[in-house]
Amino acid sequence: MANEGGSARSCEMCLNWSVLRWTRTCSGCKAWKRAFPARGVCPRCRHEAHLNTDGLCKPCLQAIRAEDDAEWALAIPGARPRDLQLTIGTWRDYTTQARRLIRKDDGGRRVNEAWRLKLKQQEMHAGPPVLEPGFSGQLPLFTLPRVLTGATVSALVGRPLSGWEPVRDALVEMAAEHGLSAGWYYKVAEMARLALAVREAEGCDLLPEAMLRDLPTNGDAVRLVLLRAGFLAPAPEPMRFSRTDQPARTPYITTPAPIPPRAPRQCQDCLAWIPAGKRAGFLCDPCRHWRELHPRGQCVRCGRAGLPLRADRCRGCHPYRLLDAARPATARATQLAIALPIGVGGPAVPVPVDDLPAAADDMVAAGHAPRGQEALFNLRRDWAPVLERLRHRPPGELPLTQEARRLMEEYARMRKDRQAPDYSKNARTLTVLMYWLGTETPMRERDVHDLAQLDPNLAAKPVCQFLRARGLLVEDPDLHQDADLAWIEAALAALPQPASSEVRAWVDVLRSQGPREGEFRSWDGIRRYLAYIQPMLAAWTSGGMTTLREITQQQVEGVVENLSGSARRQVSVALRSLFKTLKRQRIVFRDPARHLPVGDLKGIPKSVPSDLLAGLLGHAATPLGRLAVALVAVHAIRGSDISTIRTADVDLARGVLEVRRGLLRHTLYLEELTHRLTCEWLAYRHHRWPASTNPHLLVSQRTALDPDQPPINIDTLRRVLPRGVTLDGLRQDRILNEAFKSADPLKLMRLFGITERTAMRYVGTAHPERTAKLPR
Repeated sequence: MANEGGSARSCEMCLNWSVLRWTRTCSGCKAWKRAFPARGVCPRCRHEAHLNTDGLCKPCLQAIRAEDDAEWALAIPGARPRDLQLTIGTWRDYTTQARRLIRKDDGGRRVNEAWRLKLKQQEMHAGPPVLEPGFSGQLPLFTLPRVLTGATVSALVGRPLSGWEPVRDALVEMAAEHGLSAGWYYKVAEMARLALAVREAEGCDLLPEAMLRDLPTNGDAVRLVLLRAGFLAPAPEPMRFSRTDQPARTPYITTPAPIPPRAPRQCQDCLAWIPAGKRAGFLCDPCRHWRELHPRGQCVRCGRAGLPLRADRCRGCHPYRLLDAARPATARATQLAIALPIGVGGPAVPVPVDDLPAAADDMVAAGHAPRGQEALFNLRRDWAPVLERLRHRPPGELPLTQEARRLMEEYARMRKDRQAPDYSKNARTLTVLMYWLGTETPMRERDVHDLAQLDPNLAAKPVCQFLRARGLLVEDPDLHQDADLAWIEAALAALPQPASSEVRAWVDVLRSQGPREGEFRSWDGIRRYLAYIQPMLAAWTSGGMTTLREITQQQVEGVVENLSGSARRQVSVALRSLFKTLKRQRIVFRDPARHLPVGDLKGIPKSVPSDLLAGLLGHAATPLGRLAVALVAVHAIRGSDISTIRTADVDLARGVLEVRRGLLRHTLYLEELTHRLTCEWLAYRHHRWPASTNPHLLVSQRTALDPDQPPINIDTLRRVLPRGVTLDGLRQDRILNEAFKSADPLKLMRLFGITERTAMRYVGTAHPERTAKLPR
């Protein structure tokens, strides 16, 4: 190693770390170049170097000698390149004096046999890792059974295993106590080492007793050895691992535990379910005798191969030969059977065709699932064949069970005082469901809606309410999702990424779910905003836009250029809200809609022409319409507030009506006209729907008897007005008329429950000379 005065560095030829003084090549490589001046590409490392007579460079020859590289020593074709190992060079090198490798074609049988033995050992140890040690203390999510064979035992030869010394001592003690032979010792020692390797792979200190089931043999002996060595976590009850009863001469098992019975399983041939406890393998008794009598082949009905056949059919398909001959279109399915130990002997009885219901007979009751039986797969039903089968049958002629008839009578009594035009729809829908599904198991809400969508003469919602009240309905959460939310989700899903994520971030901010707290908006308001800009987003994405960062100010201005009036104002407001939110969230770099003109959002209140106001009460033909007109035209209540008024909010004795506006309350003092119309409406409502429990003051034909107790639809209130008159127009006309007479904003605030800004806007419109601004 010496040669004082030199520096330690790597040889440029063999890459060995040596002490070199005035040269870049070690002394061994110098002698190698003098001995083998010829240069070429080494087949082992694929580098250009000086090669010896075997065609190898100096580092590869050293590696073959040191590492016993039998693959290269025997010149096996197709061997992959090898990496060079960094070593420390010595002062004296005798590489050039090494004798030549003797290959198999040059003689030297003994040398070649030694190299082949080394090659075999290399292949055995170079295989994939077996039972690698795991992390200690880590709990597995799933414990799957292992396939442990003799090859696994051979792969563990020579591996040091933790805990082997105590286990070996326990084996020696156990063999000495019971006088067992050396053969027993070696067999059990192999299985014990295998169990210790499984313990290391699981990363546990104590091996669970149930994992000994994976051992090929001697599980009972390994259990006793590991228990004595302290490496086994015993089960609550002693387990048995032998597949047969232990003989009486087994010395180390005095009171063996009984062998556990087999679990329920299927027959391999007929697929019948074999009960638990039967120990006859995976074949039922009839199939075992069937195999002895008939040759094997492929069944013409189920298509399975390797089964004993009779008349080209297996035992499971043979009883259906008459049915297939009568109806060639019969489904290739068989009835699931249970192979009970008792039953009728002899050949399988064929399924008779006469006992099956005729395909054209619609009056046979459908097969219903019994109570307590759960479905294996919940598939969506196709009701079209059922309706086609029952199309020409009146609902009263369908055969129903006694429980189904009782429910139909109860439904008829409940609807006796609530006769409505859609009563026949509800009754027919309920009859079809009771006939086809029965009353033993609850019905899925999705089935009711799917059935009602196929025919306009069927209804779903009242039937679901009736079944829900009696515990016969399994609700579907997707059907109870907000309609506006479902529309928004569908609109966002139609946009490409990342534009969809950007618009969703805007929706979250409108719902006050962003990093900053803001005004909370309802889903219907967000839907209106998104509906205004959805055509623009669709046009941009179809043109190749993938993100809103690509939108420029010219594109935004071009969108609203051809719009006018309220349509332009709505689109401008939605676009400004979208890009302002994205700029604040730092999703876009600039706001292209920042300078987009919006105009006056409020506008100037306008009066309704007198010819339209005349005869409003006469145009309303129902008490509901007359009361709605009075509440809007006299007391200036919004249509949304009218629909939320409750019956408990009306006090006719005091002449007071309370309007709910969120957490606020606005009290109205009823004059003679509104008081009289309210009395007429309450009397009409009690006479028309005496069983109604809807708490809202105004109800309609659909909402009066609805168990969900919804408010009246705003469109119902709009239909009581003549053409050209709106609810908002009547309200503005009433407030503006009062502003013309009083010009007092405080009076407007107390009378109509409006804010000070709204009151000043009406006063400014009625008396522009009292304001600093003139109207446009």
